[in-house]
Amino acid sequence: MSTEEEASICDHIRKLAENTSVRGVGRIVKSSDGLNRSLWAFAVVSCAAMLVYQLTCVVSQYLRYEFSTVTKEDIRSRTVS
Repeated sequence: MSTEEEASICDHIRKLAENTSVRGVGRIVKSSDGLNRSLWAFAVVSCAAMLVYQLTCVVSQYLRYEFSTVTKEDIRSRTVS
């Protein structure tokens, strides 16, 4: 891949990040201060990690839910033909 193609791809990724509706990602790209960029990146990654953790916990609890099914059949009510 040439440097022009790499620059073009980087420009497209930057434009996508600036215009995405995911909160915080645009601020990472648009921020000129390195500290602010780092803080926003930390916040976005932390929130994404917390989301994955909570989803994992909820799915795990759902799959561990024990249930039992009790059926009762009344043989006297059947008619044999």
